[in-house]
Amino acid sequence: MASRRFVGILGALVILVLLGGCVAFSPPASDGPESDGVEPDDPDPETLFESTFVYGDDLEDVSGEMTIEITGGDETISETVRVHERPYVDYYEETLETTEPDQDGAIFASNASGAWWYYPESSLAQHHEADEPFESEAVRSDRAEMAEMQLEWYDLEYLGTEEVADRETHVLDVDLNEEAVVDGISVLIGSTEYVYALETVEAPDELNVVEQTVWIDDEYDYPVKERMVFEIGGERYEMTEEFETVSFNDGLDDETFEFEPPENATIESR
Repeated sequence: MASRRFVGILGALVILVLLGGCVAFSPPASDGPESDGVEPDDPDPETLFESTFVYGDDLEDVSGEMTIEITGGDETISETVRVHERPYVDYYEETLETTEPDQDGAIFASNASGAWWYYPESSLAQHHEADEPFESEAVRSDRAEMAEMQLEWYDLEYLGTEEVADRETHVLDVDLNEEAVVDGISVLIGSTEYVYALETVEAPDELNVVEQTVWIDDEYDYPVKERMVFEIGGERYEMTEEFETVSFNDGLDDETFEFEPPENATIESR
């Protein structure tokens, strides 16, 4: 079993996944990203970057199985999860396989009214109730504004196309400008106000993303793979999440994103 410290890092890093958006830093303003070397027929890197926040207009929902792996030193944590998402508020994730026994079968479900975390191994269910229902269009608007604001912080490079989960994707390299100094980290999951995990999980004091690559679906402008390299306390950790299977516009209904804890579960507010 991984060490307590490494498990804690996993908890912090999993918050930063691209399932609901993109890692969002708060450095001071700097020069905009450069696009030198982009061929005329290549997608615009800035447009690809924006699509990690706001997906294609034709996207109604996403379903699939995803693998998540984090490595650091001689330790590795890996999970396979089933994911359902309906932009920009509804999300459901169930852990199918994991190297961490206490996470086996864990469920995260969120919708406009709030979110549930459920851990079958300990029969623990945690609930967060939103003060006001989240609205998809309002969240989409917040994400679009954040994407526009962050463009000046990054150097973007288009790396070509690659197949992921039998889908054609565009590969984008995302690096902080050399002039940018990371003095804080926020995470976009739905919107800056839609980050349940940050209310309950204390991230490490120093958490820097030093490398990031995103694979974006050609048809729906949806990120289906991401690789990030973090530096924490002088150590490097690599996190990769990737859809092994994925489908779009299956017609998911509201019940997909609802959760009712078992009668024997211990329920806590979060």
